Amino acid sequence: MAGAKYYVFKEGDRWNVRYDGKEYPYDSNSDAVLAAIKAAKAAASHGYEAEVLTQGIDLEWRTEWAS
Repeated sequence: MAGAKYYVFKEGDRWNVRYDGKEYPYDSNSDAVLAAIKAAKAAASHGYEAEVLTQGIDLEWRTEWAS
């Protein structure tokens, strides 16, 4: 099955999770990462490969969690 990718990044003073062309705002990095991992685990439980990527201050993407 196709992969599900969740991107966690900071924009202004908010943290966002981008998935499937939509963005979901959070107040903190930890809230955003936890929400993305929860969603990725749910996708993985339905047979999808899933990955959570976080953007560092150097703007590089790093894998935070993968199924």
